[in-house]
Amino acid sequence: MNLLTAREVAERLGISVTTALRWTRRGELPGFRLPGGALRYEEDELEAWLRKRATSRRGALTAAPEAARDGRLSSVGLTAVRDEED
Repeated sequence: MNLLTAREVAERLGISVTTALRWTRRGELPGFRLPGGALRYEEDELEAWLRKRATSRRGALTAAPEAARDGRLSSVGLTAVRDEED
């Protein structure tokens, strides 16, 4: 089991450490606290989380498709990207 820090997760996702921590506090990003209080992420669990949210084509949001259709933002801060044909 390979454990990652919030900084490592943020670098992999291309987000700030603050955003990674916020998503974790909200339960949107899978993480856990060590007995000493440090926050860690299992690499395999993070990879599964990313695969679950992968989009099949540009403009599609699999995490919250109803929000994309309604023009709202998803709870994890993703914005809808429209196809050029729209």
